[in-house]
Amino acid sequence: MSLAFVETPSPIDRTPRFRARRINVDVAKLGPVRASFEHAELGELTVDVLDLTVHGLALELPLGGTLALLVGDRLNRLEATCLDQVLFRGSGTVRRIAEEADKLVIGVELEGDGLDLAELRRHEARLSFAQRLQNFEGKVRDDRISPAFKAWVADVQSYLLLMRDFLSEEERNLADEDKLTREETFQQYLSELAPRFIQEAVKARDDLSSLVSELSEEEHAVHRAYFRLHVLPLLRESPLLRRSFDKPLGYAGDFEMMNMLYRDHAEGDSLFGKVLNIYAAREHAAQANINRIAYLGNRIRAEVAAKPHGRVRIASIGCGPSHEIAELLKVSPELGARLDVALVDQEERSIAYCERTLAPLVRSTGVRIQFVRESVRRLLTTRRLGEALGERELIYSAGLFDYLSDRTFGALLTSLYGALAENGKVLIGNVAAHNPSRWMMEYYCDWFLIHRTPDQLRAYADALSPAASSIEVDAEPTGVNLFLIVKR
Repeated sequence: MSLAFVETPSPIDRTPRFRARRINVDVAKLGPVRASFEHAELGELTVDVLDLTVHGLALELPLGGTLALLVGDRLNRLEATCLDQVLFRGSGTVRRIAEEADKLVIGVELEGDGLDLAELRRHEARLSFAQRLQNFEGKVRDDRISPAFKAWVADVQSYLLLMRDFLSEEERNLADEDKLTREETFQQYLSELAPRFIQEAVKARDDLSSLVSELSEEEHAVHRAYFRLHVLPLLRESPLLRRSFDKPLGYAGDFEMMNMLYRDHAEGDSLFGKVLNIYAAREHAAQANINRIAYLGNRIRAEVAAKPHGRVRIASIGCGPSHEIAELLKVSPELGARLDVALVDQEERSIAYCERTLAPLVRSTGVRIQFVRESVRRLLTTRRLGEALGERELIYSAGLFDYLSDRTFGALLTSLYGALAENGKVLIGNVAAHNPSRWMMEYYCDWFLIHRTPDQLRAYADALSPAASSIEVDAEPTGVNLFLIVKR
């Protein structure tokens, strides 16, 4: 791995950035501003609004009972009101979570047109305020976007449009051929096209990173909205990108999105959609997910080898489709008689999928599998998780902790650590801070993770009691997916 050092420009060369004005409810003396919403785990809540902008709200929540709130969570039926006037009605997404004294402050990005700020000042001169609002919104939505970013968006849009039109014409030229001929020809086209398309897409991704990596959260919201207005309709032709953005189960990274990574990547209703989907599945973060199957399988093999007799008790938390278990047993069916597996996920359809796909392996290999539908919140609030789950030699969670705040990360790690048998190991996956796909995921897919460094992961393990006998941080081959490994 090589490091590139970029000289920091002098203060004279640095271009000042515009900052969106946050309207502080107390300072502006607006009176109580309240927000009500529905959350999949917390139910219906009504809370205070601390500050607001056209595109977002800062909400104050009590600490108690909110551990299940995660970055990326969707807030449905979200309504913000001031003096009985509705400022916003729609939905929003949690973008940041911070603890302040005895409260939790969450930043929410609003979907749609944003807040009706005019209702905040109904008692003032409406027309003059509306004019100021119009000028303010103009800056937020346009003036704050750099010319370089606009040029990048225009280049990406132009390339994708031209490629889509070219490939559509190629498809039309084959419309009269038989199905076999068309499919074989499309396969040859994709073999020629995919490397070139991926090269262009990776360059665009790298250019995006250089343009937006230093933006504030408020600036990111504006830039994402501008990018999606011009480019998102084209990206939606990739089934993987479309599902990640639409989140039909309410969150990114659901079990079917994982399935998309593990099967043939040439999915889509057109040649353009197929090649776009191939690119999305070849991104660093996607390849890291794919690599987890072999990585986790090897870890399970090592635990079996370390215990020559009896069954090795393992548990997967946030198991998703559990492809690592399926692949392990297909390649090494003899291991089934040595494994006792608990698969835990909060999504009913994920558990049902595991039941359908793993049931034949239960019968053919002798593996013992428990399918458990439980939420993160329940895992956190179960006092003696070891009794509820049964002590385990290996507990792993490959794709859950990327979404957990620092406090929830530490609390869940403590619970899982307490459920280990003597000399047992807990293995926690988390995407690395240097993830090259980060900004592509956030801008193209609306997919937000909490990235962490190896030192940050070790710090969570250092706080465990009793002290761990060993702590290490490993990674799959790309180095994008880190794994914290703690031995009791």
